[in-house]
Amino acid sequence: MEHPTFTESFIRVKKKPSLKKPLLIVGLPGVGLVSKLAVDHLVKEFKAEKVATLYSPHFPNQVLAMKSGRLRSFSIGFYEKKFKNRDVLLVRGDLQPLTVEGQFEVAAKILEYARVAGCVDAIAMAGYATPEKKAKPAIYCACTDKGLFKRMNSFGATKPGKIVPIVGMAGVLPAMAKLYEMNGCCLLVETPGTPMDAAGAKALLEFISKMTGQKMAFATLEARVKKAEKLFARMQPQQTPTLQPPAIPEAVSRDALRYIR
Repeated sequence: MEHPTFTESFIRVKKKPSLKKPLLIVGLPGVGLVSKLAVDHLVKEFKAEKVATLYSPHFPNQVLAMKSGRLRSFSIGFYEKKFKNRDVLLVRGDLQPLTVEGQFEVAAKILEYARVAGCVDAIAMAGYATPEKKAKPAIYCACTDKGLFKRMNSFGATKPGKIVPIVGMAGVLPAMAKLYEMNGCCLLVETPGTPMDAAGAKALLEFISKMTGQKMAFATLEARVKKAEKLFARMQPQQTPTLQPPAIPEAVSRDALRYIR
């Protein structure tokens, strides 16, 4: 086995994905944590199988000492699942790289892995900040391919109507997809930007349900977010200000998410 030097990001493969022209869906921390919450829900609710893990020197020089005594590094995980009408390769992570260069480098590693896995469409998601909470958040989309935009539009996504800067990997990754022989799309869901926006995450999941034909339940999502909000509120006074979105370790506990800044 080749040993990493940590001069660049690397992916440790657990098993080769067994998917047919899968849809790449990426969910990383950002505004309202809508993208992260949505993909976490898909992985947990449908028991998606982990196939690979990305480690990177572009993540913070920090690890977690777990209650069990286990030492845990920050990472990004790849998961496979066959939904009713579409196979999916899900990507979720604790955080985004700390630098601009790191975000491009990690996005390139993810896209190359997805290309080899046979992905044809790459979708990343993010929150679109609005001044107030909406009962039915709208979803906007921007794509690298007109055909993909028409498909997203048929599922209910609309044009932004104005130029919207998309900061971070939710914009960088789908924009780079064409370089890796894939079509790219960024889905932007309206969110008031609260630390954990369950309504925004639910809107994204409903949209993914239409894309994949897979029925979804949301009771566990809402319960998980309520628990996380209580934990986050207790932790808030102890936090140090940072520009980085909250890091969310995957599967820290069976019954709760642990949020770490």
